Amino acid sequence: MKTLLKLTATMLLLANLSTAMADISDNQVTILNAGYAIPDKENELDAKVGSTISLVQAPGVTLIADPGMTTPEDWNTVLARLADKGVEPKDVTHIFISHHHPDHTTKLGLFPNATVVDFQASYKHDVWQGHGDHYELAPGVTVLHTPGHTHEDASLIVETDEGVYALTHLWWTPGFQPETDPLAEDHNTLDESRKAIINKVDWIIPGHGEMFRNTMKIENGS
Repeated sequence: MKTLLKLTATMLLLANLSTAMADISDNQVTILNAGYAIPDKENELDAKVGSTISLVQAPGVTLIADPGMTTPEDWNTVLARLADKGVEPKDVTHIFISHHHPDHTTKLGLFPNATVVDFQASYKHDVWQGHGDHYELAPGVTVLHTPGHTHEDASLIVETDEGVYALTHLWWTPGFQPETDPLAEDHNTLDESRKAIINKVDWIIPGHGEMFRNTMKIENGS
C-alpha cells in the first residue's frame, strides 16, 4: 500500500513538473522597439528618449512592457509587429511598467482591456489590487521589486526555453550601462538590486536599448 502511495505521489509530481515545463515552454519574449536615450549637447535638461517596448506571451497572458515615449514611426512599427504576431491592442491583457517615469508610460491608454501591473499592485478600471514581491502573472513570468533608479522600480523576469530574460531599468543600455545611473534615487539600493538578479538571468532587456546577453552571470551561482 505504501509503495502504491509513493508511486502515485511520484506520478503526480512528474505530471505537475511536465505541466509547469509545458507552460514555461510556451513563454515568448519579443522586442517591439529598442529604445534609446540621447542627451541634448546644448541643454542638459533636454533629450531624445525612446522606451524599450516588449511583448511577453505566456499561457493566459499577452503583455506589453513599458509602452512609453518614442517616435510616431516607431509606434507604427510596434503596432505592425504586434499584428504580425496576431495581436491587436484590444487583445493585450497586461501592461508591465518598470517604473513611473513618463517616458515609459505615455501609451498606456492604447491598450483598453489591459490590467496595468507595477511593483506593488495591479490596476484596472477602479480596482487597485495590491500584491507582494515575486508576483507571478503566469508560470515563469514574475514581477520583482528592484528599487534604485526609483523606489518604485520593478523588473519582469521571464523564463523561456531560450533562457531567462529580465525586462528592467537596472541598466539603460547594452553592456551594463550606465555603470553609475545619473538619475538614480539611491545608488546603494540600485547596486543591491543589480546583485539580486545578476546570477538569475541570461538576457537583459534594458530600459533604453537593445537586448544583450548577461556575460556577468556565474553559472549555478557559484
